[in-house]
Amino acid sequence: MSQAPQAVQQQAQKSNTFNKSEKTKDIRLTNIQAAKAVADAIRTSLGPRGMDKMIQDAKGQVLITNDGATILKQMDLVHPTAKMLVEISNAQDVEAGDGTTSVVVFAGALLKSCEVLLEKGIHPTTISEGFQFALEYALTALEELKKPVDLADKQQLIECVQTALSSKVVSSNSAQLAPLAVDAVLRIVDPEKPNNVDLKDIKIVKKLGGTIDDTELVEGIVFSNQKASQAAGGPQQIKNAKVALLQFCLSAPKTDVENSIAIKDYTEMDKILKEERKYIIDLVKKIVASGANVLLIQKSILRDAVNDLSLHFLAKKGIMVVKDIEREDVEFISKTLCLVPVAHIDQLTPEKLGTAGLVETVHLSDESKVLRITEVPAQSKALTILVRGSNQLVLDEADRSIHDALCVVRSLVKSKGLIPGGGAPEIHLSLRLTQMANTLTGAKSMCVRAFADALEVIPYTLAENAGLNPINVVTELRNRHLKSQKFAGIGMKKNNIVDDITTEQVVQPILVTRSALSLATECVRMILKIDDLVISAR
Repeated sequence: MSQAPQAVQQQAQKSNTFNKSEKTKDIRLTNIQAAKAVADAIRTSLGPRGMDKMIQDAKGQVLITNDGATILKQMDLVHPTAKMLVEISNAQDVEAGDGTTSVVVFAGALLKSCEVLLEKGIHPTTISEGFQFALEYALTALEELKKPVDLADKQQLIECVQTALSSKVVSSNSAQLAPLAVDAVLRIVDPEKPNNVDLKDIKIVKKLGGTIDDTELVEGIVFSNQKASQAAGGPQQIKNAKVALLQFCLSAPKTDVENSIAIKDYTEMDKILKEERKYIIDLVKKIVASGANVLLIQKSILRDAVNDLSLHFLAKKGIMVVKDIEREDVEFISKTLCLVPVAHIDQLTPEKLGTAGLVETVHLSDESKVLRITEVPAQSKALTILVRGSNQLVLDEADRSIHDALCVVRSLVKSKGLIPGGGAPEIHLSLRLTQMANTLTGAKSMCVRAFADALEVIPYTLAENAGLNPINVVTELRNRHLKSQKFAGIGMKKNNIVDDITTEQVVQPILVTRSALSLATECVRMILKIDDLVISAR
């Protein structure tokens, strides 16, 4: 009689184990499907012939782009695994600036390979370890394609930037934007830190109007929305400027919001006006005593930054006033003009002033105005790129494209190596990994081979988006590489396979591919290790 309950108990344990394994399998497959859906959504945007996406937000504003990171940021994703792909795209954008679509497409291909391996009964940990082994071997094999970069050879850098811009909406303007981006980054390279560049030293300012061809590089600061005050005949041009950045208001102090002052007699009113006039005159005297002849005043929320009275007295003293400086611009202005922001009038001393050779209001080609501060101190190494565009959509896309171009040059400064583009590195690595898989045995061999197959998704998608037959193109590419033509790639100019893609100036920083492979593999390994999804109540 005792054997019957024991048999029932064993059967229940088997049932629980089976249900648990089925649940784990379902969650893992759900995670893979969610991530693959995100990768498939932006796959058509890969490459110079990739399609653009039109995105409309809840407010009705429209965005047109084919930048992977920008598209994914705008997506309202709910599934936590899908959000992981957004994070690796953002990480790629920060690290390399380019390859934000490639990293997601490759991660999607790896996950597709994982599905096949899991169906064959291979344990997720084994797949994860196999992918890590394949990644390390691939990164070593990638060095075989590397060509050293000399930062003094500007033409080489320009070709690399033009490749990155070829897939953007502004690709037709790459001949002008590429040299501009290269010049900007090379000017701010610090000799003490030759292997890195701080892109915060380059400010991108957008001004609606004109065309992208009117975009220019300015050694100094450009204000597109803030103008020199013309009230009371204030000056519009100052040479040999002494600039003060004020974080206090040049207007009479106000009471708190809850308080008010009741005036019953006109003599009291007269007294208040005299006090206000005296207060403003004292401020102006202290400003004049400091030697400042250009005032940049930070935007104030509580009260007006300046009033008519202060503008009148400052204009009489020949001092230029620029108000409504944004808080986020304070650091860049301080760094560029070598000045110290002043929070109180008593702290305004000559030592805290910045210098500039010329501060003036400039008329642009379309008669719009901007304020320029040029001939800044040589040690500042800060620049401004003034971006023009005929409409807001083009202007925003040009802004994103220039940022990506700057990041590409920074990648070359950080890791001084170039590799061919056009799908050549992926095919080369795929063949090398396949050869390695033939020397291995068991599940590890299958995992490495799956990693190799996933790499072919990049040339496959490039060909597909260009309207070519992807199977024929990838097969022909594989044959060329087997014949030791390791620089053979897909040429988009004539839609054919080129024996040496570098002859068509299709090159990219090695850091872009290295970072994309590492981030995609890391993300896929993390997804594979997830066996349950717990919803927290907090």
